[in-house]
Amino acid sequence: MNSFSAEIYRVVNAGLADLATSQQAGKTPINPLSETHFFSAWVTKALKNHRFDICAVVSLKHWQQQARTLGRHALLKQQFVDLVYTLRPIFDAEGANLGVNQSAINQVLTSLSDEQWLVTTDVPVGKKVNIKSGGAASLVICPQKFKQCFNQSLDLVKPLSIYLRGDSQAVINFCHQHQMLLHKVTDYKSQVKYHGEYVIHPANSGNDLPCVALI
Repeated sequence: MNSFSAEIYRVVNAGLADLATSQQAGKTPINPLSETHFFSAWVTKALKNHRFDICAVVSLKHWQQQARTLGRHALLKQQFVDLVYTLRPIFDAEGANLGVNQSAINQVLTSLSDEQWLVTTDVPVGKKVNIKSGGAASLVICPQKFKQCFNQSLDLVKPLSIYLRGDSQAVINFCHQHQMLLHKVTDYKSQVKYHGEYVIHPANSGNDLPCVALI
């Protein structure tokens, strides 16, 4: 069975390929409304025919609902394009998920420090922590959890929570540059006051849609 990320990558590539085929055949006009109608029908058919692994069903139903309620504003084609861009770097040549190493996370932290983020990795995260950043963007990682999440080879083997206050898209993009995905738990309230919680999973093997990186 594919990992969730591998299966979603297969889903969005298949959707875009089928849309391109339909448009080349003149069956689907090239405009947002027609493309939304295409994806609404495509997702519904994929669900009905059990085309993809069961792990993708929740995401397919989510897109189906978006298409029905938002119409062309659902922008499903753009969502699929963004997911292809986001997911492509996390697989090796054989299509297997790449691992996440501590050095990659440290490089992201260094990049954020260079961008004047307050990076805090020495304050234990308990029931409620208040980090005063003086208005600067802030990232917090619990030091105990940071030590416990890696094996002797410094590969991530347990999910690692990071707490963000500031431009989360910048963090998502830095992670993308280092072949990592971020999964949002909450964008505001968390164990660290005024910070949102995001998770990096071992081998990028989260079970929900990741935050998308921007080109």
